[in-house]
Amino acid sequence: MNFGIVCELNPIHSGHKYLFESVKKDDDTIVCAMSGSFVQRGEFAVYDKFTRAREAVKNGADLVIEIPALSTIQSAQGYAMAGVKILEATGICDCLAFGAECDDVDALKNIAEEIKEKDAQIKEELAKGVSYPVARRNVIGSPLLDTPNNILAIEYLTYTKLKALAIKRIGKGHDTDDSEYSASEIRKHLNQDEICTMKNCERAILYRLRTMSAEDFLQIEDVSEGLENRIVSCINQATSLDELYDMIKTKRYTHSRIRRIVLRAFLGITKDMPKEPKYLHILAFNDKGRELLAKMKKTADMPIITKYGNIDSPEIKELFDLECKFTDIYNLGYANIKPCGEEQKSKIEIL
Repeated sequence: MNFGIVCELNPIHSGHKYLFESVKKDDDTIVCAMSGSFVQRGEFAVYDKFTRAREAVKNGADLVIEIPALSTIQSAQGYAMAGVKILEATGICDCLAFGAECDDVDALKNIAEEIKEKDAQIKEELAKGVSYPVARRNVIGSPLLDTPNNILAIEYLTYTKLKALAIKRIGKGHDTDDSEYSASEIRKHLNQDEICTMKNCERAILYRLRTMSAEDFLQIEDVSEGLENRIVSCINQATSLDELYDMIKTKRYTHSRIRRIVLRAFLGITKDMPKEPKYLHILAFNDKGRELLAKMKKTADMPIITKYGNIDSPEIKELFDLECKFTDIYNLGYANIKPCGEEQKSKIEIL
């Protein structure tokens, strides 16, 4: 069976390896849809996309496809939809697999259906000035909505037509001091001279934001209801990104939402840009992945990109050129800045 997994691997850890090992039996294969240079919570990925894709293949994946920045830097709903769309577009995935605190797929599906049915009530809660996660939790009332992997799993199940397999997450959980299973804890101990961080671009980001008006911020996704004025006011006072995030935050606007807004503004991502992926950019594969790729060329319903020079669609080339620009900006996040043009010259990691 060909399993599809949506992931970030920022960085890869024992939990990811456990998921791969739990899913893959005998002749099974794993196709990963993986975030590229940026991650869903609105930050730079600590290692570049090709490095992370190579590690994925070393640890059990067979084929890794990029989730573009336009699709990655979204809410959990948008990110999940994009990841699932990429896997389905390959035409070769039989089942969607994911790690979650709850491994009962039916229970997660029931919550997904309940969220759809109670959309009007959730909107009523939002009108009270709380964030979307809080509004949803107030209406649904299920403890399954208390943990991040369950929330993503519910979003996957909302958007996918594939069969689903849930693997129970092990370790202490997300955002804990678990140095084996928590990516956030692992990131704290990485050599800052070797990884890519927004902190290294802090002055550039603050400069960019200080040049923007309230009208400019209104062109950014998730900015409405006067938030643009609050952002401008806070930018005039903030002297660091952390200070800016804390100043903008309210009951309605979560830290993750604010970080995504700031990152989109820095990159120049506006509301009118397409959010759904339009192509399949291959990052890495092994021998089994090579066979999968050969099948994909017959089954995929999106163009497949393996080399910059082979892009023949003007629309796809324009989108990929934009991704190349994002990679150039991402490369400013290293202590030793990398030059422009690396995306265009990059080669697929073949193991």
